[in-house]
Amino acid sequence: MTPTAPDAPVRAVLSPRFLALRNNVARRRLRPLLGALLTLGFWIASFTFFVKVLGYFQTIADVGPLLTQRLLVLLFVTFAIVLLISNTVSALTTFYLADDVNLLLAAPLAPRKLHHARFVETLLSSSWMVLLFGLPAFGAYGVIYDAGPLFYVGTIATLLPFLTIFGAVGVLVTTGLVLVFPAQRTRDGLLVLVGLLVGATFLIVRLLRPERLAEPDGLVGFAAFLVGFDGAPSPYLPTTWAGEVLLPLLGARAGDPGFFLALLVTTAGVFFVASAAVVERVFLKAWTRAQQGRVGKGPERRLARALQIITRPLPRTTGLLLSKDVTVFLRDASQWSQLLLLAALVGIYVYNFRALPTSDGTPLAIVLRDVAAFCNLGLAAFVTTAVAVRFVYPMVSLEGRSWWVLRSAPISLHELWWSKFCIGYVPLLALGLVLVAATNHFLAAGHGLTLVFAATLVPLVAAVVSLGLAFGTTYARLDTQNAAQIATGFGAILYMVTCLAVIGLVCALEAWPISRLFWASQVGQPLTGREQALVVLCFVATLVGLLALFEAARRSALAALARL
Repeated sequence: MTPTAPDAPVRAVLSPRFLALRNNVARRRLRPLLGALLTLGFWIASFTFFVKVLGYFQTIADVGPLLTQRLLVLLFVTFAIVLLISNTVSALTTFYLADDVNLLLAAPLAPRKLHHARFVETLLSSSWMVLLFGLPAFGAYGVIYDAGPLFYVGTIATLLPFLTIFGAVGVLVTTGLVLVFPAQRTRDGLLVLVGLLVGATFLIVRLLRPERLAEPDGLVGFAAFLVGFDGAPSPYLPTTWAGEVLLPLLGARAGDPGFFLALLVTTAGVFFVASAAVVERVFLKAWTRAQQGRVGKGPERRLARALQIITRPLPRTTGLLLSKDVTVFLRDASQWSQLLLLAALVGIYVYNFRALPTSDGTPLAIVLRDVAAFCNLGLAAFVTTAVAVRFVYPMVSLEGRSWWVLRSAPISLHELWWSKFCIGYVPLLALGLVLVAATNHFLAAGHGLTLVFAATLVPLVAAVVSLGLAFGTTYARLDTQNAAQIATGFGAILYMVTCLAVIGLVCALEAWPISRLFWASQVGQPLTGREQALVVLCFVATLVGLLALFEAARRSALAALARL
């Protein structure tokens, strides 16, 4: 990085980030366009949802305005919680764990300018989710209340200090944590906490049965909840001030939006100055403490002994590579903490099948059970593919700077590929089998159908994992260690689309034989000889196709590995 004078503007420190982004967009024009289209689609769906909910509230006499106010306050409270957590996690990385911090410390750069540059990066990286969800909601408010341009200007003016307040609080909290605890352990603990909170939120929301909101009684209950929510909002919270700015601009009730906007702006300024002053005084000490490595080797030794036992049946090189990948995975809390969220999503998936009304014996319940049983294979494969995008696709990219070590070691690419394949295939196959067995049990689909699904998943998951390694190697990003960022790239989208096409083709090939087998088990009538031959032919064609796809993806991955 070019040395920057102490009085140089903050944009000089931020310029490498923006130049890299500009060059990336210029080289890969299709990816930003695809991302923009997906964002636009999400905004349209969210905007439609909020318009319908707010429109329904307006039809409730007497309490409609109160419901609108409560929902707006609830949105700001939710955004505040998300911002506080995301800013704390992001600040830990941008301020104290980023690779280029040591270069900035060696440059003639004033600590306050360093704070300002890192603060902007933290704010941008942690606020996108709030903007993604918040802008459609505020737009729906403006449409329902027929607000003028002043409301939309006021929304932007409110969001800027609102985001700044929680960005500064996140930096202060992070700095305090780093001074007390090692940065790596702090990050691991925060990531685990975030995983637990997100997983618990998904489970709680699903157990509350949000589908009831589609019914009038359900919406009435939600309206009653909003009426009772935060009956006396605290006048000292930024969430209350933000609501007091926007509600008068909507015309929902009288107020003084200028006063509360001034509160937001001045509070944001105070917290920003406080954050800069604290970081300027203790940054070097905090960064030094952040470089502390891991201590204690008891768990590492137990893990090494367990992996030695597990990999003993494998060839020596493959077993060693597998042990390396498992150890690196378990050391990275940003990776294994996602398993908490995965467990919550699996629980929700199984609960959805258990909650289906299929046990009352009515004709509708019988049809619903049959349709759910037929769709179960595709749904289980889709869930498995979604997990593969997050964990299998980034495998090669996560080698990062250590890739040259593997290439210079006496290890063949075949051994390297098989180690990656094993660590992805075994857990994903187990996940798919558990999903099929549990959901078929709740649907009372029978053991025969469960065995057919399980036999189909064995080659299907192998093809999905092989495709993940092929796409992940072709579109490898060795310059980043952020698995979540890798899993949302252009190659990951192509991989997901390809897997969905494969799953759809497999379901199409097996739809007729599975329906015949299911029908035969229900009525107790065996298939004819011609039907049995056609059923076997369909299954054989599916197996041959998946094995051919597996081998083609394997060869493509090996060729891409040779080019890295």
